[in-house]
Amino acid sequence: MNEEAVTIEFKGRHDHITERMQAHAVKKLTRLARYSDRLLRIEVVADHAHKNPEVELIAHQRKGAPLIAKDRGTSFAATIDLLVDKLEVQLRKQKEKRKDHKNPDAKAVRAKAASRRSKGGGAEEETYEEVVRKTLRS
Repeated sequence: MNEEAVTIEFKGRHDHITERMQAHAVKKLTRLARYSDRLLRIEVVADHAHKNPEVELIAHQRKGAPLIAKDRGTSFAATIDLLVDKLEVQLRKQKEKRKDHKNPDAKAVRAKAASRRSKGGGAEEETYEEVVRKTLRS
């Protein structure tokens, strides 16, 4: 998905979000598109954007609940930087969960098989399941 496909909406509560603030936020938020091709839009909600802002990022996805990161900082730019990092962690974690969804114990199974192979040396013993499968095939 192209980075332009993610829509970024700005909402200011009790204050206006300037063009400069919006440009900084867009620059930082475009890097989130590489973590999830499922992102539809990101809402930036700022309360008192100019003085001690409380900023909330809401990342809406094609499926599932939106991801939310919220914090208060000394400046709008510093708060956006912090929240983008927080949202990036959430997206990375969610992507890893999706990747391991079909076979959650894949790493453990591979490690067990490797240790079994290394213990057996040259000739491996057949397990009960393998013997049963062979007899059923015949």
